[in-house]
Amino acid sequence: MANDHGDGLGPARADRRAWLARCARLGGQGLVMPLGLAGLAGCATTVQAGRESLPAPGLAEPASSLLPPPGEPVPVHVPEVEQELLGEVGPTLIVAGRRDLPLVSVALRVRCGSAADPPGRSGCALLLSQMLARGAMRQGRPVDGATLARQAEALGGSIGTGVQDSQIWLEMTVMTPLLPQALALLVDLLRRPLLPPAELQQVRAQALDGLGLRLQDPALLAALVARRTVWGRSLHGAVPTPESLSAVRRDDLLTMHRRWFRPDRVAVVLTGDIDLAEARALLRPMFAGWRIADAPMPHEMPSAPPQPLLPATLLIDLPRAAQTAVLVCAPHVALDAPDRRAGQMAATVVGGGYSARLNQAVRIRRGLSYGADARIEQQRAGGLFIAQARTAPRHAAEVVQLMRERVLSPGREPPTPEELAARRAALIGSLARRLDTDEGLNARLGELWAQGIGLGELHGFAAGIAGVEGADVQRFVQRHWPAAALRTLVVGPLEAAGPALAGLDPKALRLAAADLVLDSPVLRR
Repeated sequence: MANDHGDGLGPARADRRAWLARCARLGGQGLVMPLGLAGLAGCATTVQAGRESLPAPGLAEPASSLLPPPGEPVPVHVPEVEQELLGEVGPTLIVAGRRDLPLVSVALRVRCGSAADPPGRSGCALLLSQMLARGAMRQGRPVDGATLARQAEALGGSIGTGVQDSQIWLEMTVMTPLLPQALALLVDLLRRPLLPPAELQQVRAQALDGLGLRLQDPALLAALVARRTVWGRSLHGAVPTPESLSAVRRDDLLTMHRRWFRPDRVAVVLTGDIDLAEARALLRPMFAGWRIADAPMPHEMPSAPPQPLLPATLLIDLPRAAQTAVLVCAPHVALDAPDRRAGQMAATVVGGGYSARLNQAVRIRRGLSYGADARIEQQRAGGLFIAQARTAPRHAAEVVQLMRERVLSPGREPPTPEELAARRAALIGSLARRLDTDEGLNARLGELWAQGIGLGELHGFAAGIAGVEGADVQRFVQRHWPAAALRTLVVGPLEAAGPALAGLDPKALRLAAADLVLDSPVLRR
């Protein structure tokens, strides 16, 4: 249909063509077209040509009333979890079935982690976890690690291993018809590892290389130092060092395996396309005849809360670093503390997402970092809150002040209902996303079992978080995070940070990264 312009275009398109032609004629006068993402999204914009501003036709500003409202929170779906002992004393069988896909995630978990490392052998559990897949006895003959990897690949999966404070695990995800073969493979790795000396040398070399890189990165070094100094002499304060990794011998791995890998300390966790009866029928023959050895029950060191030993402010000089890492630490509560939900919400209000208070202050308003966030470490006897950010060395002092102020802020300014709703959605949504996969559900069930927490904790999480009010968060921060309890750690080129950093705390302890002794909770001999 023709129009007044005679070119077959509608009025809006004709106006746009005339506008573009006008822009082109002014192109030699410093034409700037700041359309960007705003223009592409349909927002109003202008084109500046010299001193003349040309409004862009047809790009109306959308009314805020047309924006979609926030969606309703997605409920956390936790499948039914069943648990029983396979034998008189174990292993423990944990099954969470869901039939939506023909996949099963399986993990064999041992209640023995880095907290069980022998004195002077920090990293022993780490090396043992990686050695489990480097060779095993299968059907009466030795099989090397490469062959084991090919056998797993033939099943459409791969062998995963890992270690935490309280557990070592082996895991695979396979199609349901291949589950018997995958279980048989993992059981052999768990019960009959070869732990070959040649492989130990390779695994140790890889661990030393990885540790060497961590010691050169400000943020990773800061995390190691924080764990070592804030947890102090408690069993959670030990970290692997070049000396401790080099001290681990094959006999140490054999002793740890013999002492801790026993049926009463093992759980088989299955999630996905399986039920308890099917799992029981598969696993009982595989564990038949596995008895607890005559060796006495391994002695577990009792968990203890953080025991910091150094001054509240620690400055670590890493001269060649391009950035500075800033950590602000505070005490946290134990895994089963009555106010643990308020503590989780407090940590989330401070640093649990892009719009949380830390990131608002450090990144969004001032652009001092690409991101600032927070996390918590919880054990049976206590916990640790860690706020963290990277920044340019010259901004280190400012970022320290901002982070400390934001960590303390909920004690003065309790979160508003709107802020609580956003942070609650982030916290519950994070768990929902994790539980949405068989691997994520398996990992969470394994963590709860290894820490001795009832598996029903999963079902009560969302309701517990939903019941936390702003006053609960305020009380938690006032009680557990007084200003005197905060500990600050800065790692980076201190010379480039200027005198303002040292001026924040006259009692600050300054150490050179090259001289750190991570075997010691005071970082020195």
